[in-house]
Amino acid sequence: MTNPDHLESSADRIETLEAELARERALLRSTQQRLATKEREIRDIHRSRAWALVAAIRSLKVRLLDPLLGVFGISWPRRGAVEIGVSAKVEPRSDAHDVVCFSICEWEARFQRPQQLMSLFAAAGHRVFYVSPHFRRDGPSCLITLKRRNVYEVTLRGKELNVYAHRLGEDARDLLMEGLDSLVREASLGPTVALSPSVAMIQLPFWWPLARLARERFGWPVVYDCMDFHAGFSTVRKAMADQEDELLAEADVVVASSASLEQHALRKRKDVVLLRNAGDYEHFAKTPRASNARPVIGYYGAIADWFDSALVADLAERRPDWDFLLIGSTYGADISRLARMPNVSLPGEEPYESLPEWLGRFDVAIIPFKRTKLTEATNPVKVYEMLAGGKPIVSVPLPEVAALAPLVRLASNADEFEREIAAVLAHPDEGIEERRAFAKEHTWERRFEVLQGVTTAAVRAHAGAPTHSR
Repeated sequence: MTNPDHLESSADRIETLEAELARERALLRSTQQRLATKEREIRDIHRSRAWALVAAIRSLKVRLLDPLLGVFGISWPRRGAVEIGVSAKVEPRSDAHDVVCFSICEWEARFQRPQQLMSLFAAAGHRVFYVSPHFRRDGPSCLITLKRRNVYEVTLRGKELNVYAHRLGEDARDLLMEGLDSLVREASLGPTVALSPSVAMIQLPFWWPLARLARERFGWPVVYDCMDFHAGFSTVRKAMADQEDELLAEADVVVASSASLEQHALRKRKDVVLLRNAGDYEHFAKTPRASNARPVIGYYGAIADWFDSALVADLAERRPDWDFLLIGSTYGADISRLARMPNVSLPGEEPYESLPEWLGRFDVAIIPFKRTKLTEATNPVKVYEMLAGGKPIVSVPLPEVAALAPLVRLASNADEFEREIAAVLAHPDEGIEERRAFAKEHTWERRFEVLQGVTTAAVRAHAGAPTHSR
């Protein structure tokens, strides 16, 4: 039988906990109200003429006064929140708008769409602030390092997060915003054409909460460059991928790198800019002709879980008279069979600068991807690069690659790959000029012209509107 004294004690305890809970809820409501008040105050300040005047003075300081004082060896004292890397003084901006790029990879990673397009923004006079996907646990809230002229890598202080797996919560977002605030002050980033117009370029859905807050606070339009089907990566968790739906719906502009990704984005909005990948024609046009004693079948790029190692191993077993040169990191791939085969070489990752030389060793280039939602949505950069090098390509029939036939030969299994490669080897000089001509029309410069028009229009649409609401 239950002890009445025990019941009474439990009832008292419940009453006490409920009272404490009510107090905590009241405190939370009060804190939320104070926070809302502060946010309104900040928005009102950003809207005010006084703020516009301060921003204009700061912009003039960066453009005119700092360089003038620098001639005499005089500099303004630095704020403790920002640290400038070696030779990384932020130069005064030109009339071009700034691009704050919330990146998908480190600047030193494989040099593809993210760095190609940002480099062209920089070459056109835009300052690019390339926000690193890795965060520091201590030190200044914002570390700025010069990577090349007009390209500044920005490393923010923040919590230990994996941008490919985690969702950005409010506390972590606010900590990163401290660094972004410091960047705005240091670089005189502003919302209007009269000051220092800026656009936020998102390359990964993880960044959306931070970019959305930056749009509200600084008036930066948000452009989402959707270059991958993120949910298709084995390293991406559902919580982060699900955030993309909101980003697709609420970004000012969405750019997609393939027809499949365009359709993916159109589920959430009515307007999408299709901007496929491309190649650096001048870089890969330097590719030499192959002169091998035995045919060399080659690939470069990531050798990851979407790379069909079994297909290549089957092909190498069928043709011991062919050599297979597979260049790239093998992280995440099962290469156990390939590593044991005498006619397969796996030299690892090679720098972008040396890729034309490696490509020159190929008699035939292959793209042996598994057919998954990830690869079906991809528009491979290497196709444009290999075509610029004049190389014949045999690929699995991914939609974006199949559309390039007959410039690219298509095969689905080892038997078909063997047949198509043999056909190419029988006529090695056919189609070289046609491949190069196509690649010359599909360059990053052409893609940049479109993207620059997109970002310029977005900035002009936001001029004079430092807050954003939907």
